[in-house]
Amino acid sequence: MMKIRSGRAKSTAATGAVLAGLLGGLFGGVLAAAPSATAAAASSPCSYGAYIYNKVSNPTSYKYIPYVTGDLSNCWLDRGMSNTAVRALQKNLNSCYGYRLATDGVFGELTESALVTVQKKVGVAADGDYGPNTRNAMVWANYSVETGARISCN
Repeated sequence: MMKIRSGRAKSTAATGAVLAGLLGGLFGGVLAAAPSATAAAASSPCSYGAYIYNKVSNPTSYKYIPYVTGDLSNCWLDRGMSNTAVRALQKNLNSCYGYRLATDGVFGELTESALVTVQKKVGVAADGDYGPNTRNAMVWANYSVETGARISCN
């Protein structure tokens, strides 16, 4: 199975899968295609790292997670990308999983390798691509609003 790396290719694969599904329904299932798990689960590349505050359960802490404008839960990252969303992922891999990745915002070989190991540990597909399933399975660092220090991972 070919692994899709670029955002444009993932977007095209997802669009193609939707179109194939629609056409398959119209023409008795003649066309069939299965998008990659990442393309099917997430529609947009994560664009930046977001500070998420939980005002109800712990108003003195926040999480720093990959985010896409308008949709916290539905974005993806993969090798070759470079932005603050990747930096948020790297920071969490360091804080909660003990890695010593450079938090340079570049999703390279070391970030991918660390992510694959974490994906295996948390029981999701170990494909090296970050998406909703990986995000939901990972623990995330809680940081103090007052000091910025890591409080815990959960």
